[in-house]
Amino acid sequence: MPLQPRFRRSAGSQRRFVDREEATAAFEDAWADAGDGLRVVNVTGVGGIGKSRFLRECQLRLESEARTALLDLQIPALREQDAALAVLRARFGAQDVSFPRYDLAYLALWQRLHPHLQISLADIAARQESDVLTDIADAVGGLPVFRSVSGLLELAGRSSERFKRWRWLRNDETLHRLDELDPVELADAATFLFAEDLRRASAEKHYLVCVDAYEALVGGSTRAGRTAGLDAWLRDLVSQLDRGVVLIASREPLGWETYDSQWAAHMIRVPLDGLPMPARVELLQAHGVADVRARTALARASSGVPFYLNLALDADTGATEGRPALTRAVSGEEILERFLQHVDPQEVRLLELLAVARTIDYEIFRTVGAAFALSADRLTWETLTAYSFVQPAGPDQFQLHQLMAAELRARQSPATRRAVHRVLHALWRERAARSATGGASVRRTTGVRLREVAFHSMYAGEFTAAELLAIAAEIAASGGIRSLGGVVEDALRFCAAGDRPRPELEMAARCVEAETAILVGDVEHAEALTRALGAVDGDSSAQVRLALAGADALRVLGRTSEALARYSSLWQGATVPEGRSAGLWAADLYMAGGRFRDAENLVNGLIATLDRNEHQLRGDTARLIHLGRRFAFDFPAARSSLDQAQLHYMESGSAVCLANLAVNRAEFLAWTEPEHAGDVADEAIAMQRDIGALHELGKAYTAKALALLRRGRIAEAESTLDTALETLGRARYRSGTARAQLVRSLILLHRGERENARGTAEWAIREFQGAEVYPTLVLASLFTLRRSGLEQPAHAAPLARARAAIRPVDSLGAIEGRVDAWVATVLGE
Repeated sequence: MPLQPRFRRSAGSQRRFVDREEATAAFEDAWADAGDGLRVVNVTGVGGIGKSRFLRECQLRLESEARTALLDLQIPALREQDAALAVLRARFGAQDVSFPRYDLAYLALWQRLHPHLQISLADIAARQESDVLTDIADAVGGLPVFRSVSGLLELAGRSSERFKRWRWLRNDETLHRLDELDPVELADAATFLFAEDLRRASAEKHYLVCVDAYEALVGGSTRAGRTAGLDAWLRDLVSQLDRGVVLIASREPLGWETYDSQWAAHMIRVPLDGLPMPARVELLQAHGVADVRARTALARASSGVPFYLNLALDADTGATEGRPALTRAVSGEEILERFLQHVDPQEVRLLELLAVARTIDYEIFRTVGAAFALSADRLTWETLTAYSFVQPAGPDQFQLHQLMAAELRARQSPATRRAVHRVLHALWRERAARSATGGASVRRTTGVRLREVAFHSMYAGEFTAAELLAIAAEIAASGGIRSLGGVVEDALRFCAAGDRPRPELEMAARCVEAETAILVGDVEHAEALTRALGAVDGDSSAQVRLALAGADALRVLGRTSEALARYSSLWQGATVPEGRSAGLWAADLYMAGGRFRDAENLVNGLIATLDRNEHQLRGDTARLIHLGRRFAFDFPAARSSLDQAQLHYMESGSAVCLANLAVNRAEFLAWTEPEHAGDVADEAIAMQRDIGALHELGKAYTAKALALLRRGRIAEAESTLDTALETLGRARYRSGTARAQLVRSLILLHRGERENARGTAEWAIREFQGAEVYPTLVLASLFTLRRSGLEQPAHAAPLARARAAIRPVDSLGAIEGRVDAWVATVLGE
């Protein structure tokens, strides 16, 4: 029957027992069905998470509604069947439940287990507080021993008027069979009779049996599958308690369905997780921690484990000079003692070493175990991963509880920690090499694996800025852009926790952060990171790359003159190889600004400095030449350079470069062969989604929209262009948005919305000229308006500016002829 009232708690209790609403609701649902078959609620969680407290709370709330009893298996004596039954009998007996049949069975069992002890029936009756034994003792006149239960019942029945109320027991077949049983069978019979007596009493009131610290009964055996002989008596008892609810607290799920599949139908698992941050703060505040900084520090350090918070409160002695109360460290040994109770010492040593890893799997376990000459077989692995403090972290991956892992690492000597990091660094480096040569799905994990290489490199010994930049370049080339943010976070945390300043490493981390922001289209963040950068040391790769990222951000934001000035300065002043990238981007801005001859001259000079095997930079130069020729509308020459770039990028293995080139190919085909552009655009979109580069993704959608438009699929083109504009807007990509609006003007022309088309095209023209880019696209826009009969006198000024900006490889007339011919093709003339 449901609780009346349903778990209302007093104000004081509510302050101390927070954020267990889901667990409480699950128990409440089970209690609502009490008396209607077996109900076992299994509360699970790491040591110190609050399982014992939850059991006590459930008992308190049922005091007026039901009979309750707690069996605490932390007490060694209570792990024995006879002692456990005796305790439960005493707890329920104090709540007016009589156990006449069990008491007789207990008497027989006690006599069988202690044949050498002489104790009177009156003493046993008094200890058990048993009415039936008291009446028997009175009837037999202090008989010190007895030969059989049957004989005792017969003797008492003949000699005492007081025993008449128990006369029905003389006909109980089970009691008469007790004398025939061996001690093990007799203990099981006592369990049966205990459950029968409790079942009889449950007709007037349901009962709750709580069992705490199940893992103390089985130790580490449950992980290895050896519990059958240890907890069989408890399973036997619980299976017969079908007129109430059994609440069992354990660190790991009981797993009793291994022995009998029928357990699954009766088991309700209720995991207790760490307290969320608001609940931690509430708990501390309720206990009088008024200082906000102290509350926050403790709440974060606790990882949501209430035991940690209680230790902190117990240890507090008030504020000290310069430090608020409750911010001092909580004893790590006390925390570990709670976590590692009942864990084998050999397993503890393995856990200490594995705590260095952020995630563990079977290969890591085997490698670390072998490196330190510890047993690391499959059975030990299954034992470790079954502990509640070893939590799933993905397919076949696990993590140690954060609080426990930190304390385990603190136990180690610095030399041991470095040795473990070196082992893990070598393993992750090997894994990264394997994934780089695997299939597409495996290659996607390369970035994640390289992040672990970087992490363990930091703590294995001296870690330099050059190493960080090299690993970041590897990750970017693999396409694992999302892992770069994690590398930055790891590096900055490493610098902050170090015993000495590491300014060069911090600079390198900021450099990687800015480059990553550029790659994913967060240009405003990149610009903010580099805004305060002063004079750049041309001999420092990190400083040059950071300045380059800042220039890239200015370029995307449309601040072209500022970007070109920075690129040119770096190209002229940098002595490190990264300076060549500055020259490349300066050439890119020459190209975007219509200075095609200047761009090719600069690129040709850059090519002369490259080694034969510098395939990525050779690919970059070929791609830049392709873009220059495409925006000069020289399509045959542009195709040749595009194919050359493809070959170089394939040699370099750079996933990002190949993805960006896929966007360029989709754009080229949308301009020249729209019937072939769709599949290429879809492939580019998929690649850029995987990388997360918004500006390139928006360009790919724009190319697809243009191709759809030119094939007459207007509605699809409009929908795709909406996606392109939304993506480009998020990237704050000014010139990319203007290019997309040119496609919008063409769609509007096809729809017959001529004035809207003109206004949209004029807006794009203003954006191009405001950003000082793409004068040939300005020509294309104006020629489109002219051929559509939408030319205005005001168009003369932007036309003149566009013509003045162009410095062609051949001639301005040749370019204008090619642009006009292309416009005629697009308009279907």
